Amino acid sequence: NTFSQAGASKPVGVFVDDVFIPRNSASDFNLFDIEQIAILRGPQGTLFGRNVTGGAIQITTAKPELLDKSFRTKLSAGNLGYLEAAASANVGFSDASALRFSVSMKDRDGYITDRFSGLEYNSIDSINLRGSLLLIPSENVELLFSADYSEDENNGRGYSLVSDSAGTDFSDNDGDIRTGELDVPQAFDRKISGTSLKATLDLDAGELVSITAYRKSESREYYSLGAGAVALPTVSTHLIKAEQDDPDSFSQELRFVSKEGGVFDYVAGLYYYDEDTDRVLNDVLLGAGGAATFFDRTYDVESLTESYAAYFDATIQLQESLDLNIGGRYTDEEKEVVVNYIDAGNAAQNFDVSPRNGFTEFTSRVALNWAVSDVVNVFASRTEGFTAGGFNTETNSIAAIELGFEPETVVAYEVGAKTLWMDNRLAINGSAFSQAFEDKQEGFFNVEERFFSIFNASEATSKGLEVETSYATSHSLSFHLSYSYLDTEYDEFMIPGGANFTGNQLQTAPEHTFSLSSNYWKTIENLGELNVNVGYFWQDDYFTGASNAPSFLIDSYGLANASIGLDLKGRNSSIKIWANNLLDEEYLLIRGTSGAIGEYYGPPRTYGITLISEF
Repeated sequence: NTFSQAGASKPVGVFVDDVFIPRNSASDFNLFDIEQIAILRGPQGTLFGRNVTGGAIQITTAKPELLDKSFRTKLSAGNLGYLEAAASANVGFSDASALRFSVSMKDRDGYITDRFSGLEYNSIDSINLRGSLLLIPSENVELLFSADYSEDENNGRGYSLVSDSAGTDFSDNDGDIRTGELDVPQAFDRKISGTSLKATLDLDAGELVSITAYRKSESREYYSLGAGAVALPTVSTHLIKAEQDDPDSFSQELRFVSKEGGVFDYVAGLYYYDEDTDRVLNDVLLGAGGAATFFDRTYDVESLTESYAAYFDATIQLQESLDLNIGGRYTDEEKEVVVNYIDAGNAAQNFDVSPRNGFTEFTSRVALNWAVSDVVNVFASRTEGFTAGGFNTETNSIAAIELGFEPETVVAYEVGAKTLWMDNRLAINGSAFSQAFEDKQEGFFNVEERFFSIFNASEATSKGLEVETSYATSHSLSFHLSYSYLDTEYDEFMIPGGANFTGNQLQTAPEHTFSLSSNYWKTIENLGELNVNVGYFWQDDYFTGASNAPSFLIDSYGLANASIGLDLKGRNSSIKIWANNLLDEEYLLIRGTSGAIGEYYGPPRTYGITLISEF
């Protein structure tokens, strides 16, 4: 889900250097100087930090290096006025201290222009700073201090009006998906900052790791949820929203990792998380050509979350080639919300309410790993996941706020294999999985009252398989292919007092997805190393709403990307020409149905050149 309400939790977690990023408004950002990004699919929680049911994105930034002095720059330019400048520096003072610093700036024009206001939507203007200091005060103690700060702003998202009329000027859609008809001065700006201290104590039995972190962000967005200006003949209402989202969070994790290589290896940890989110949402519904205001209401919300957890994950060597993995996590979480509802048109409807609830859950993981040979490994697992319950904080019903919604749980089964063939030139990995959800948290937009409610869809199932292959035909040419199949269904889903979605597909779950890419390397004498990359990604159609209504259907689409680069011989520099959405595919991401129907498309073809230098 992509719930923005302050009273809801995230089922997919974003972690930067082992620190959980709260709120969707703070977890989408640019980072330069990255060591790796890991995608962990399915329930997580027995190895680190905060529990999630859907998966985790782990971003690891580059660590300061001792006794090394280096400087790296990146300059890019492309169409749509795209400019990027980035730099990173590493200064190793001694064998006991080092400093690393990085900065990146991006700027790009929008690719959707409002016909009435002239604003360009989907622009980019951002700056990101990050620094880390590594200290080794003794041979068994390591301290890593990190801090980051970022700012970004743009003119918001650009919906394009969908209409059956030909229309010109203030009549209807002009038929161009790269124009909008909102006539609303949309805007978005955000500031994100954070600090952390990772302390590692190396003991005879293993490593004791302490991670202390504080995160803060402030975001402001003013936007149209409808797709057309209310002055247009076919647009009867126009819903305009103003959002402020200010989460602060503190987390403390203690983790012990035993020495590897024994018959019994394990990870055990304690986790504390405290979040205070202030969120203000203002909804204004206009009509009658802008002369009437049907409602003007504000939800001023504070959400307080406090969570304690203990987790462990152990690997037991049953035989030389057979391992048993067992893990568990106990979570105790308490959530309180304070909602101040203000109706500018009817003060008698105003209210304050402050419900509170607690949620506890033990989730487990059991897995078997069998190394059949040096090149074949098979595995099977059963994993439980948990997302805490919460409260609807953006509704004008006291009863709906106090009722809240229960935790979401999932039991996931997976079997698979990882294999190597043809002298390790061919890799084939595959897995099949089944996930059974109980009390799955879903959102539904109440058309009559114009607010979004979260509640528990009783049961849902997601089954599928994934295959990944890579094949090196030579030292110069390789191919990569991935394919996934999804079979999803709401086994039981009744909208309170309304529709029955039982039997529908889960939202945002394409049945088929695949990607294909190829890399080619060639050494050019006296010039350097040539690298050519071509990739293609295809995604099946899917629904963005549980109702599976035709207006929520997103058609299948495919995207091609390509690049050609040259590592210059003897210069520690490279130059690359690149293109994204090479075939200029017009692909739909979101279809809005609030008021006038609108469509939000992905970027057109973008291309440019990048120069990287290292000193």
